[in-house]
Amino acid sequence: MFKEISSEWNKTIISLSIVLSLLLSIYVLSDPVGSSKLLFKTYDSLATFFESTYMYGSFCVLIFLIFIALSKYGEIEILLENKETYSLFSWGSMLFAAGIGAALLYWATVEWIEYFNILNKQNLDLDRALLYSRAYPIFHWSFTAWAIYCLPAIAFGLAITINQKSKLTFSGIFNVKNKFLEVVFDSLFIGAILCGAGVGLGLSFPLISSILSNVFNIDRTINLDIFTIFVCLSIFATSAYLGIQKGIKRLSNFNIILVFTFLFVIFILGPTQYIFSKSMESYVFLFKEYAELSFATGTTISKDWTVFYWAWWMALAPMVGAFIVNISNGKSLRAIILGVIFIGSMGCMISMSILSNLSIYLFESGILNAPALLEGGTLNREQIIIRTLSTLSYSNYLLIGFGIICIIFLCTTYDSTSYILASASMRSSNIESSGNLRLIFAILLVIQPTLLMFLGGVDSFKWIMVIFSVPLLLIYLMLMISVIKNIIAIKKA
Repeated sequence: MFKEISSEWNKTIISLSIVLSLLLSIYVLSDPVGSSKLLFKTYDSLATFFESTYMYGSFCVLIFLIFIALSKYGEIEILLENKETYSLFSWGSMLFAAGIGAALLYWATVEWIEYFNILNKQNLDLDRALLYSRAYPIFHWSFTAWAIYCLPAIAFGLAITINQKSKLTFSGIFNVKNKFLEVVFDSLFIGAILCGAGVGLGLSFPLISSILSNVFNIDRTINLDIFTIFVCLSIFATSAYLGIQKGIKRLSNFNIILVFTFLFVIFILGPTQYIFSKSMESYVFLFKEYAELSFATGTTISKDWTVFYWAWWMALAPMVGAFIVNISNGKSLRAIILGVIFIGSMGCMISMSILSNLSIYLFESGILNAPALLEGGTLNREQIIIRTLSTLSYSNYLLIGFGIICIIFLCTTYDSTSYILASASMRSSNIESSGNLRLIFAILLVIQPTLLMFLGGVDSFKWIMVIFSVPLLLIYLMLMISVIKNIIAIKKA
């Protein structure tokens, strides 16, 4: 039995996953403070040098995909052997949950503060500063971001449709035969996934622990953090082991209902009219200024935030794109492109609008001056999130719901990650990975961020992840060329 399973495993990918995880962790944990400073300087230099490339290139990806979706080539169907087909609701729930995680609800409440504090120092009119502060979070989490996620999905889908035995890695898309180049391409693929997991889990666990500490009125100790990690590991390891149909789909469907119920309750209990009117105002402003925000270079926000976000999405995109194609059997390019970009964007825009405007209302009303509290170091981001929700009626129940959603969001992202690492570890994309292999990767994904959280190093992994995205700029160009070549090949056939 083991020999049969082993013969289907791509031992290069499995080895790369383990070795890269060890090397990255050893490097960061050997000197968390020093490595963070060095990596930040490296990122800062790269961000300055490649700023225009990130800004213009990311917008070009969005236009490229929209063109394909609206052209006659949008009718091409992605066909995958041994893969299920899913309803629009389940498909949308899974792609949204895989691409976002608990980070969405984390940043939705506090991201506007970062932009406001930057703009406030530039003596910008208060109303104008708040308008930009509302628009930038939506911009960073909407159309361009989801286009960056979508391109690898289209490239994977076309490559597999042409050759069902293609590997679910970069070397598989490009049909690389040279062993050295295969390792280089797949190291980028695996490295980006591992760093993304390290940062995502490393940031999310403290938020969940802080919520549990507040709800149950207990001190946040190492024991509470370990309990949080154990609960999350139990959920997403079980979901990953069960696979997409029995695990990931059910968890994602449940979570999407829970998320929008929670947001609706916040909308009703909070300053409803204020949230609605300011959301509409920011949507109109975003659409009018989308090109300006996309092409603005040389500003503090563009370099420190927009470039960072586009780099972050590119680093996460190999995993998200690979997962999306796994659930997109039988869908046309048009359905995948428009579905990914608009379902993902609408979900993020609604979340950002409701939670950001609740926080901004508290600021404008003088109830909670979050920008001053964060800049002065009085409260950290997790504490501001909790204080914001605590201003509403039934706040304890809301915090419990928020904590549950964060846990499930975290789990739906990382059961998808485990699934993709296991799928990439098979010799071809039409072989279903075993539950045991998915379980192994689920455990591997938790060990690393647990060490980072307790010993320091989350910031270092954040900078490593975005540094990984620099060679991905070239990969993305290659992906666009691959898409064009494979579309032509399918049309000729």
